[in-house]
Parts: sequence; C-alpha cells; structure tokens
Amino acid sequence: MGTVGTPVYSMLPVRTGAARAEATAFAQEATRRLADQGIYHPADQLVDLIRSQATVTGLYDDGELAGCLVVHPDEDPTLWSRSCPGPGVWVSLVPPVPGRDDQVARLLTLWLADHAAQHELKWVWWEVPATPPQSPAPLLVLLRDLGWEDLPAVRRADGERVTPLRLRAERRPAPTVAISASADALPLPAVSSR
Repeated sequence: MGTVGTPVYSMLPVRTGAARAEATAFAQEATRRLADQGIYHPADQLVDLIRSQATVTGLYDDGELAGCLVVHPDEDPTLWSRSCPGPGVWVSLVPPVPGRDDQVARLLTLWLADHAAQHELKWVWWEVPATPPQSPAPLLVLLRDLGWEDLPAVRRADGERVTPLRLRAERRPAPTVAISASADALPLPAVSSR
C-alpha cells in the first residue's frame, strides 16, 4: 500500500514473457467477465498484440496488474482519418467490466489523455465491437462517461463491425497524483499524422 503522498498506481512497461503471459490472462479474464454480463468483446486480437512485439503497458495497483493497454504497431488508423485530423496514436485497452473496473478505466483514460498531450498528439484512438445504436452496450455507455467519443460503426477489412472511439489528448494533472509512471512506461513511436 502506498504511503501518504505516494501514488498507489504505477504505469510500467510489460516486456518479459512472464509479464506478457500475465497480461494475456488478464485480457482473457476480462472477456469472460464481460461475457457474463452479456457483452461481446473477443480477446483474440488483443491477445495477439500482447504476444507480439507491440508496446504493452500495465497499470499496477500496489504491484498487482489492474489495467493494460497496447499500442498498435505500424498500422495506419484509416477509420479516424476524416473525423480526427491531427497526430494521434492507436491503442487497444483491456476493456473494463462495467461496475467492476470503473476506477481503473477512469485512471487509464485520464493518464492516456495527459500522456498523449505531453507528446504533442491530438488524439488517442481505440475501437470496440459495434452494438446497435438503439441499445448501446453497458461498456460503450461507461466509455462515453469516461470521455471517449464514439463514431459511427464501420466494417473492418476482416468483416467485423466496430465502433471507432476517440479521446482528445489534453493535459490532466490529476493522474500524476494517483499514478507514478516510469519514463519508458509508454513510448509513442507509432504515431500517425494527417
């Protein structure tokens, strides 16, 4: 447990095989918990990214993995090109389970917005499986509450319908009070500029 004035949460790079295996299991468990709530969010693509050479960063709560994100390497996020002009970074997060991981999702969102702004980016992009507009999934409702904006659903080249999400990069000093981050917590080499 952190002492007074010391952040309890830490953002750290996930590099070792054991750490990536832990992140993989974490993503698969999140998918199971979402499925228990009737929310479809397959882990396959995220697990493949975690197991690859992609940049993976974990949010640790007093030493225990509480959240995880991956930067999509060397991919052009064409889904966002018209609605999000300016430089940005495409990430995937292990999705929060509504009612369970709301605080972790809030901290990750705040930290990502701040971190991207520090790197002079304008956007953070993400995509989640599409749901009918008349009945958005609880996950999408939670993400909207956290500041993610959803764009009209599109069909990817692989045939899956997804909802593109965007988060405006902006300085947020609050995360630094709650989260300590190593200098290499999330390098941002995979930046796309328009």
